[in-house]
Amino acid sequence: MLTKAEIIKQLNESINDNKPIIGAAVGSGLSAKQAHEGGADFILALNAGRFRASGVSSLACMMPFANGNETVFQFGSKEILPRIQDIPVIFGACATDPTKSQETLLSTIVRHGFQGVNNFPSVGVVDGIFREALEEEGLGYQAEVDLMEKAVQRGLFTIAFTFDEEQARQMAAVNVDVICVNLGWTVGGDLGVTQSTSINESLDLINRIFQAAQDVNPNVFPMVYGGPINEAEQAGYIYENTQAVGYIGGSSFERIPAEASIKEVTNEFKNYSKLEEENESLKAELVKKKGFDEIVGQSRSMQELYDVVRKVADKNINVLVHGPSGTGKELVVRAIHYNSPRYNGPFVKINCAAMPKEILESELFGHEKGAFTGAERQRFGKFELAHNGTLFLDEVGELEPDIQAKFLRVIQQQEFERVGGSETIKVDVRIICATNSNLREAVQKGMFREDLYYRLNVVSIYTPPLCKRKEDIPALVNHFLGRINEKFNLMIKKPSAASLDALVNYDWPGNVRELEHTLERAAILCEENIIQLKDLPEPVQELAVPEEAVAAEPTFPAPMRKKVSGEVEKQLILDHLEQFGWNRTKASQTLGITRRTLYNKMKKYNLEQPTRYSR
Repeated sequence: MLTKAEIIKQLNESINDNKPIIGAAVGSGLSAKQAHEGGADFILALNAGRFRASGVSSLACMMPFANGNETVFQFGSKEILPRIQDIPVIFGACATDPTKSQETLLSTIVRHGFQGVNNFPSVGVVDGIFREALEEEGLGYQAEVDLMEKAVQRGLFTIAFTFDEEQARQMAAVNVDVICVNLGWTVGGDLGVTQSTSINESLDLINRIFQAAQDVNPNVFPMVYGGPINEAEQAGYIYENTQAVGYIGGSSFERIPAEASIKEVTNEFKNYSKLEEENESLKAELVKKKGFDEIVGQSRSMQELYDVVRKVADKNINVLVHGPSGTGKELVVRAIHYNSPRYNGPFVKINCAAMPKEILESELFGHEKGAFTGAERQRFGKFELAHNGTLFLDEVGELEPDIQAKFLRVIQQQEFERVGGSETIKVDVRIICATNSNLREAVQKGMFREDLYYRLNVVSIYTPPLCKRKEDIPALVNHFLGRINEKFNLMIKKPSAASLDALVNYDWPGNVRELEHTLERAAILCEENIIQLKDLPEPVQELAVPEEAVAAEPTFPAPMRKKVSGEVEKQLILDHLEQFGWNRTKASQTLGITRRTLYNKMKKYNLEQPTRYSR
């Protein structure tokens, strides 16, 4: 019997051999044997597979015809385990089995010889009023999380089906081994399920779920199950556009009826190379990560910005980044470059406002020896240096009109002559510009060429001022303090509560740049390892919550404070339960706590559902 460590080692060896991890969800010994011979890395024994083996749709597994766990025990232990020895067999467990406790279920799974557990059937495939009723009765997804947590504690290999980001975070928090995005019932065969979601439409969901899981536990194996994937090439497309390291197939392998050999289909999926060169892919991912490392913020405006950056990065079009000074326009430009096919090429920057016209022309286009006084040798300009890469023009609105004309020609024809030269030089350069001025207004005033403006502004990206995304300030503070500690060899932990309030309340006319400089000053002046209000500039200090406002709140003798706090919490919980008709799911969501925490609080305060709300 394989141990959990041996299973993980086998999966890592597959990845190191540049092959995806393949799991086959089956319902018979013959299917398991075929999938094993085709190269499957593990077998998932699911009751849905039992129906497929009988020529019935997988959907039938959700019908309460019999005990699903007993069904899996019967065919799994009698047909699959005797045939499969050197790869793990995972038990598809119903977490809400009314006939036995989760502890008893897991003990039985171990006793039969299964090496792992998967949460299937899952309430994640149920929706609507029925889903709400299941959650209310404690038969929802939390029960599946509880089962998987117990399985982890028993040393079993765990594969968690997840359907959204919150479920992924829950499963990652209990340290499951595989987070598998369940895209719904797999297609395949005459009795397969028709999919309304395409592969491309699934990509965003997959990436969001993987990110949510890996934010909690970066060591999980990210995989995908089912959905619109029916061919090895389709799985390959998922690998190329997400972090998925493998695929689990049900009816995409075990088709209805046996339209193709399970062995052959599994072999096609297993031997579809995820990476042409693993090292090159890893390097590319590191470069992409580098592009976003310095951009901090999860506000809605920043999410929209990230979305636009990802969409335009791989398109060879000109981009105009605009916004107030200090909002991080250069960081956005770098993110576009490092997430584009040109990431291996040069990234060349020039500030159009930092030099006079005569020098700027030479900087952009280069010059020949003797072109002007002081030109003692030939010099390449920024356009030449940026060949096969990206040229970033900061403060492009400061370009002089005659340089604008020459610049327009370069954009249109990708060719130019050096100052003082006659040779035409061809380049392949992507141009990204940034400005904090209103170029449209400059066009109307005749200060900026209209044709150049439209050439540069194929896609525009707006970097919002910090006062419009104050919810990002705590994250920015943590980010900058980490950098400041490293720069000055300090050990500043955080700002005090009053200091953070002041930082959030201040409007930051200098935006992110001003915030960073303010924190740097405060860290240097700080006498201990926590930034106090006195360490901040006076305009920021003035926006702290006044002490008299705190003093004005009702106070109680020390022995009573804990009791009063508890009474307030009790009443708050009771109010929310009453508001939602004692629907615990909605109440916990509104309170911002988990259902488990809500149950514990209800037990602590003896809160019971009144008879009038009984179902």
